[in-house]
Amino acid sequence: MAWTIPDKGEGDNDLQSILFQEYLDVLIAGLAGVDCVLSGCAITGGADMTPAVAKGAVLSNGVLFAVTAGDVTIPAADATNPRIDLIVVTSAGAKAVRQGTAAAAPKPPARTANDVVLGAVYVPANDTSIETTKIVDMRVMRGGGSLASRGAPVIVKKQTTPVVFNNTAAIQTYFTLTLPSGLFLSGAQLRLRMGGTMLLNSGTPTVRLVIAFGGSTLFSDISGASTGDADRVSWDLDITLTAQANNDQNLNGLVCMGIIAAKTAPTTGIGDVWSTAYNIGSINGASAVDADAADRTFTVQMTMSVANAADEIACEYAVAELI
Repeated sequence: MAWTIPDKGEGDNDLQSILFQEYLDVLIAGLAGVDCVLSGCAITGGADMTPAVAKGAVLSNGVLFAVTAGDVTIPAADATNPRIDLIVVTSAGAKAVRQGTAAAAPKPPARTANDVVLGAVYVPANDTSIETTKIVDMRVMRGGGSLASRGAPVIVKKQTTPVVFNNTAAIQTYFTLTLPSGLFLSGAQLRLRMGGTMLLNSGTPTVRLVIAFGGSTLFSDISGASTGDADRVSWDLDITLTAQANNDQNLNGLVCMGIIAAKTAPTTGIGDVWSTAYNIGSINGASAVDADAADRTFTVQMTMSVANAADEIACEYAVAELI
């Protein structure tokens, strides 16, 4: 269960059944995939004023944050009137409480920009404990795999600033995404599309591509040697990582790299860096990393064989989606 409004009589008070404008704004931002919950973050009440938030993952203004499990503190109740507070994850990824104003007919407070709302809390006058029945689940859930009914796909990272390395033979990272603990579980899929250009004009250059998840190498291969050339060529990567179980990931996809050779027209010079016959190479790999035990990082790296200013690889874009 996630975003909901109780019927009259279902909560501790009928105030909890009222639909407020703030709730609609939360729903709209969540459905748009701007400020939403991707996994976890359920709230459980107890015998005091410190309800517990479960671990999870959220997007705030489209930025992915891990949420650690922990308590939040509801401020002391008013002596005369009830109020409605909001439990949120801020735009900095921190758990917080937005305190409402006590009144005979209270309404929830305004959110701070890009707050991800987890729950609305009814705080009666003179209250000293926040039981679960006083908490309305306001999580707008988005995600892929087992979360397919929550409006997948959703973009979890978009990279538009070029990442460029040259004059180095060290391995370089062109894309990295940290998936919070408990997000990439059985049934989830992550699709990554990225591409750019390369200039390989020194000696007999080669390129190694390495893709890893949670420190485990999914794929690693090196191209055949080519003759350096002053023309830039393009490269593209389209891969899908599938969680076949919480601790079982499978990688499949395609890599395409233009042949390293002189081009005589915009449509020529098409080839494959992995072989001389085709311009597309197939990628497959697997890992056995427990994605529910800790945050896990997904990386794409490349290595040029020669450290020379005439050897350069640029990543011009990258888009990662939970599907």
